[in-house]
Formats: sequence, C-alpha cells, structure tokens
Amino acid sequence: LERGEKRVGIQQVATENFVSTATIVKMCKRLGFDGYSELYYYLSRQFNSHGQDRSAENIKSLIDNYSDELLDRFCGLLDQSRRAKLFTTGEGFSNIVGAYIAQRLSICGFMVFNNVHFYDYMLFQDAHHLPGGSEPSVMFAVSQSGETEPVLNDVRHAQQHGHKIMAFTKRGDSALARLADIVFVIDGSKQTLVGSL
Repeated sequence: LERGEKRVGIQQVATENFVSTATIVKMCKRLGFDGYSELYYYLSRQFNSHGQDRSAENIKSLIDNYSDELLDRFCGLLDQSRRAKLFTTGEGFSNIVGAYIAQRLSICGFMVFNNVHFYDYMLFQDAHHLPGGSEPSVMFAVSQSGETEPVLNDVRHAQQHGHKIMAFTKRGDSALARLADIVFVIDGSKQTLVGSL
C-alpha cells in the first residue's frame, strides 16, 4: 500500500516476510478477520482515509507519551546495541508483536532472540562458558496490561544482567512501565495493543 501497488497478494507478503501463506492466514484470523482479503481491504481503507502521508504525525498519534527526547533515547540505545544480543519477550498476542520486532531488527542487522526466556539463555551461556559480551544489551518487552508475570520475570532477569528494557504497553502506570528504561504507551484509549502496533 505504501509503495502504491494496486494489489499485494498473500504470496508476495509471505515471501517478503519469510513466512508461509498459512501463517499469514492464521494471523489474520487471530486479529479477527476472515482471511487475508478482509485484512487487506481494511488496511487499504485505513491507509486511504489517512492519506498517503506516513510521517511522524502518525507515530505521534500512535504513541500516547511521544516526545522527541523519548525517540532520541530509543534511537541512541539501538545505535549503542548494534553488536549486542537483543531479546524480545511477550505472551499471547504480545508475542506476535515481539516476533515482528525481532524479524524487523534482524533484517536491519541486529542479533535478536525472540521469546527466549532470559534466564534460560543465561544458564546456557554459563554452562557452555560463553563470553557475555561487554556491549549494552536490550530487551524489548511487550505486554498490553504491563502485568503479565512471565514477561515481568524475563525483564527482572535481564535487568539483573545489566540489560536495558524497552517496554511497549497500554498502561503507563503498570509494573512493566515502572521496571523499564524506556516506555512506549501505545494507544491507551483503544482496546487492543496488537492492532495498533
């Protein structure tokens, strides 16, 4: 849609994102659509209603606590972490967002582990006497409520090992938001975090 193509087929989307067409259909159904065609129609209507301007204004409307300083901190931390091992964590629908973050960062040259429980990774690293790496590391934590216990456990373990935490949540007053170094509050007024991200 952003490139102005008249119709993007499911096979093209699957190929560009390194997944099967069945995965895309399952994702569409989990998001509440009957299939890919319905999702495509919905997105094209959304895109056309907002015009074709995908500028910072759209980011500002998505992120409730948006500020240039927050965005600068986010970009700075990513830049510092180019050679680090990054992690994502999320449960349920939030795991879909975490997987997307991991895939996009991987395409950009980062080494990202998706939903690997952090303490399991650290035990593996210790058992095999692998070096820890001195570069700053980051965990992307996604939780709609900000209170999901497995996500909070991963965040606590990551912090114990000096990782910075970037949180995506709907609640700025949640336990996750209090633990995180950088918090993005995503469309707190809407019902689902996944649809917005």
